[in-house]
Amino acid sequence: MIKRNSLAALAALTTVTFAHADPIKVGVITPQSGPCAQYGIPITRGVELWADALNKVGGIADATGEQHKVEVHAYDNNCYTPGDELASARRAIQDDGVQFILQTWTPAARKAIAQLVTENKIPTITYGGGYLSKQFPYLLGAITGAPANYMHVGAYVVEHHPEVKKVAILVPDASYGHTAAAYFKAGLAPYKDRIEVVYETPYDIAMASDIMGVVTPVAAAQPDLVLELGFPPAQQALMVEAMQQLGYKGLFASEGWSLKFLLERLAPEDIANRFFSAYAIDAQLKGQNERLDNLFSEYAKKYGESDWTYLTSMAYASMTTLEPGFKAAKSPDGASVLTALKSGPTVEHPIFGTSPWGGMDIYGVDNLLTTPMPIYQIDETGKAIKLDDTVDTAAWWQKNKASALPVLESTGQVTKD
Repeated sequence: MIKRNSLAALAALTTVTFAHADPIKVGVITPQSGPCAQYGIPITRGVELWADALNKVGGIADATGEQHKVEVHAYDNNCYTPGDELASARRAIQDDGVQFILQTWTPAARKAIAQLVTENKIPTITYGGGYLSKQFPYLLGAITGAPANYMHVGAYVVEHHPEVKKVAILVPDASYGHTAAAYFKAGLAPYKDRIEVVYETPYDIAMASDIMGVVTPVAAAQPDLVLELGFPPAQQALMVEAMQQLGYKGLFASEGWSLKFLLERLAPEDIANRFFSAYAIDAQLKGQNERLDNLFSEYAKKYGESDWTYLTSMAYASMTTLEPGFKAAKSPDGASVLTALKSGPTVEHPIFGTSPWGGMDIYGVDNLLTTPMPIYQIDETGKAIKLDDTVDTAAWWQKNKASALPVLESTGQVTKD
């Protein structure tokens, strides 16, 4: 479930005394320049708006009642390059005194700084798992997020649409694309008696501008469902238009459709009831949660509604995972906050509610907070976005891991260290 009333809880994170102590320094390592900045900048904004919301009410209180303002420092990783990820992490920790880090979920980036953040006791979260290991206890998955959402969105659509018999997987020929494909297949595994993957050849990223060339073999396979990852918003719309021209009438699902952009770009009759997305949370759909409503309002004031992307609320929700740890720790240092967060089998998440720690089957350690996953859809009118359902990700895994886990093992997604 998603907690609807949380502004009071936010206020409860402060004290009436406003006895301020040292600030909490948070680092964000994402693409800040170049072509990948379209992903990194919205994520950075989400962390900054999270800090702003806390600082407006005096900061965040630790278990002793001391208030701590939050400082956010942004660092570039040059489009998820592991070497730049490590250089930025060193600068954040050694030069700027950062105590907590949010980074991308991509396994290569996570592995690049795992040793450094563990040695320095810096809890390092991401909007998903990506890579976790018992050797590196300071790596945490703050929400279910990526790559598990590829698994869950594929499973959800197939489960709720028995007319789907043939599936195409459309991903780039890159490490994150291969990871996504593996998780898509894991999500389909429980339904293998009625599902056939008819296309799964990754496309060359350098050829992505040739949309028709990329999708022609996909359409030729005659799928009922296309599972997609990798196209930015404008190319998502071009891909859909190209598939339409080739006669495709089936469903689309992705972990991150920019549904608002599709609504603006495509005809309602072409998109009604056909698009499903499972990013962590999207604050543009009002009424899900008070803090998310406030986030979207503040974002619109600062940057304009037209510039909104779900990535901002995904980052915001990830940062709120740390709040129960801050509140329960006597000192907001990394070791104390991590101990507080991991003191029980669940966390009372400010947005998602009671969520269990998981990940043991895949990562060998329960350091992934398995939060519920909203499934968004373009509605029957083709003119609006709706919350179709919310998946209990922990329950789904327990029910289906006998089918899904072997797929992840066979594709190298299970941590062996």
